[in-house]
Amino acid sequence: MSALKLRRVNASAHAAAQAIRRWRNADVDAGSGHPPGQSGYLCFRASGEGGEWQGLIDARDWLHRSLPGLRSLLSVECSLMNIAELFRAVPQPLLLEVEDLHYRQISDVDGVLPGQLPPQELPWLDTPRGRLWLTRLPPARAASRPLDADSWLSDLPLRLELMLGSSHLGHGIRLKAGDVLRIIQRSQRCYLGHQCLGAFTFTEQGIHMQSTATDAQSTADLDTDTDTDTDTDTDFDLGALPVRLEFLLATREIDLATLSQIIAGQLIPLADDAARHIEVRANGKPVARGELVQLQEQLAVEVLEVYRNGSPDGMPR
Repeated sequence: MSALKLRRVNASAHAAAQAIRRWRNADVDAGSGHPPGQSGYLCFRASGEGGEWQGLIDARDWLHRSLPGLRSLLSVECSLMNIAELFRAVPQPLLLEVEDLHYRQISDVDGVLPGQLPPQELPWLDTPRGRLWLTRLPPARAASRPLDADSWLSDLPLRLELMLGSSHLGHGIRLKAGDVLRIIQRSQRCYLGHQCLGAFTFTEQGIHMQSTATDAQSTADLDTDTDTDTDTDTDFDLGALPVRLEFLLATREIDLATLSQIIAGQLIPLADDAARHIEVRANGKPVARGELVQLQEQLAVEVLEVYRNGSPDGMPR
């Protein structure tokens, strides 16, 4: 794969683009660019439950928005250092609507002169107290919202396993037809994606599911040797189920004669645009098409199309 000429994706630029998309989805004006160099800025570090991030904000713009009546009372403009001291003293100097920038504490506040601004483009978003420029984004985190009924994950294939129990086979023993294997440790648990949904019992109509921990324990008491490491969760989160992603480079119909030549060392030809037609499968189901790219030292796939109800649906890049 290292011989492929892949387009390189800048990890920082990609993270910034994803952040801007999230902010815009939250109806916040956002973009990227260079901070204007007409006046001084305040740099600071913010920390909260989502991790740390760092930002810049125009010092005098922040002051006039935070204290709109102050300008008329001053005979001279506040110095950059005085504004920094006020920024430190205010309990909540920034009002932020986006969830990933919520903070509990702001520290390391300092003044930045126009000539000291970062040379690269920075992501920004507008706030009630001025435009905020991010010099370091918060760490990416998984979405915490519950799985919606119409989520694209809801129709992915999953393996449902009804586990009766287990036993142990001694070394050197070979199974043969006619053997009777005793289930020593009865569990009667139902698993979905390697997570326990609950216990089950047999009825005349079929199988009866019991999803609470209390009912599961009563089933576990069917045998004194029941495996105790099978706790159940009363609030099973479908959104927490593991989804296995697979990335398919190409498929090709082939006969046995050609296959024997490939095994012997022949090359498999690829289409010129094969790198732009990577099929993304979730639990074996095709869900998207993407382009194979180089992300730092790893291979990655940038999504070009997302399939909705089995048909391609162009996704904005």
